[in-house]
Amino acid sequence: MDISKLQPDSWSHIQSIVSKNRLGNAYLIHGPSGAGKEAFALKFCSLITGFELNEFINNPNIFLLLPGDSDFYKKLFKSSKMDQKEYQEWNNYWKEKLVFPLKKNKFSNSKRIPIEVLKNLKKNIFFKSEYKKVIVIFDAHALSDGSAESANALLKILEEPPINTSFLLVTDTINNIVPTIASRCQKINIPRIKSENLSEIINRKKNFDIDILSFLSSNNLEKINLLDEYSKDSVIDIINKYINCIQYHSPEEVSLFCENMLLHFNSKREIFHLELDIIKKWLECTSMIRASITIPFNWNGFADLSQDFLVKNKNANILDLLKEIEKCLTNLKSNSAPKISIMNMIINSHKSLN
Repeated sequence: MDISKLQPDSWSHIQSIVSKNRLGNAYLIHGPSGAGKEAFALKFCSLITGFELNEFINNPNIFLLLPGDSDFYKKLFKSSKMDQKEYQEWNNYWKEKLVFPLKKNKFSNSKRIPIEVLKNLKKNIFFKSEYKKVIVIFDAHALSDGSAESANALLKILEEPPINTSFLLVTDTINNIVPTIASRCQKINIPRIKSENLSEIINRKKNFDIDILSFLSSNNLEKINLLDEYSKDSVIDIINKYINCIQYHSPEEVSLFCENMLLHFNSKREIFHLELDIIKKWLECTSMIRASITIPFNWNGFADLSQDFLVKNKNANILDLLKEIEKCLTNLKSNSAPKISIMNMIINSHKSLN
């Protein structure tokens, strides 16, 4: 599925800029997670340079940046040879990303774009070329991590940019971009994808009806891809385990839920977040049923869980249950101990049932 069809309004705006020869030096592409910003930036780069995505790797006119460990980048820049482990990892990442641009791939656990990346960039972008040069920076907010020396280094380049060069910065969190950098960029907002634009890609998915998948994913491309690994039965199983856990159905079920969540948090962070999102969506559905609001899909098993839960927990505060999940996520983001955060969520959720 082409990002231009998923985000037709934003893409039409870009085409107008390029066709009228009004291309700027720097763009800040921002919006919610899962809206296709990375795919948008890559297609924008292709439109600017005239190169197809499969021509990006090792192209001297295209620079692709993203967070990674400092040691990795030092070795990569020191000797980019075909038999070098870092070189192969780097190329394999981009080969997959350029074939499947809508898929969010994780390259490193690092939350920083180290200064070595900017130093290497500065060495290599000031040259004359018959082609337009483009620098694409994924997770551009990672420039500001730590002492923000990478952000300051980019700022100096943007103050006196190379001729015939454009920068495309991509971020989920525009507020974490250094204001002096943001002020030098034209902003392009990539909104959450509309259901009508997403229908073609969702219709290819076999596990869920389009209305169900749209509800569970909130039209987030990353969640849609992850939900490929789930069935209706496995979603119901996740919710049942949560219910049995917060109801203190048995010590074994409390322990099992906690251990599974810890395992996902430590080894498959994206699954951890997805399964909590599934629980949140079920709680949202439960709240709608309690308020006699028609839910936007037909799935009896999902709704029946809500009805049964409301019968058995007449005094349950659904809003508080949602808040406990959000509180857990906030604590984990601030590096609180995972086991304690999850157990506190369970204990406080149990209290919200009465």
